[in-house]
Amino acid sequence: MIGKRSQGFTLIEVLVAIAIFASLSVAAYQVANQVQRSNELSQERSTRLQEIQRGFVYLDSDFRQMALRQFRHEGEAPFNRLILWQQNLLESEGKGLLFTRLGWLNPQNQFPRGEVAKIGYRLKQGKLERVWWRYPDTAVGEPPVVLPIFSGVENFDMRFYSGEAWLEEWRADLSLPLAVEIKLTFEDYGEISRIYLTTAGTISTSSQASDREREYDQEGQDGSREPVEGNQGGAVEESDG
Repeated sequence: MIGKRSQGFTLIEVLVAIAIFASLSVAAYQVANQVQRSNELSQERSTRLQEIQRGFVYLDSDFRQMALRQFRHEGEAPFNRLILWQQNLLESEGKGLLFTRLGWLNPQNQFPRGEVAKIGYRLKQGKLERVWWRYPDTAVGEPPVVLPIFSGVENFDMRFYSGEAWLEEWRADLSLPLAVEIKLTFEDYGEISRIYLTTAGTISTSSQASDREREYDQEGQDGSREPVEGNQGGAVEESDG
């Protein structure tokens, strides 16, 4: 009696099947890994974009409400310059910025502060930090509130518009420029700039106001102009900007 041959897969067939299965597994893993990586990158970009948008909300609020006001810092006398833009100001790694802003609402004086705050910006360890005080005139050693608003910042720069040209420095005393330009260079998004119009104008000192009052009175006595009452203290001349 001739025995029947046992039926099964040969070694070559098994090896071919294993190779096909391994190839399909590798392809499926690569697809799944690519989808997961794409999702992570999308979340990172979304988080980063939200951070930048949130940071510019602070910039928009601060620079659009720059105050035409002198301020004191570290117990010093009031600065004649309403915008300080100096190297290493506020311990910045580059140039630091300091000014005052309006619009910090205090309904019915519920909080022990005014409605004018002192705001600063500085660059430290690749982060743009917002540094602010609850009062525009601060004593020596009064600590600020520090809030990092941007990370991955390579450079922080500014320009000032005088009405005739853009300037790298603002050296006019007791006045604000018509506009300011903020330039931020990010590691991932490159350079982003914003231009903000300010309230502009110039602060008149008490002596200047008194001289103007005497001029008006003299003109009134000469009959060339009716005398007018001058403002007491520091008068503010708003520009058309």
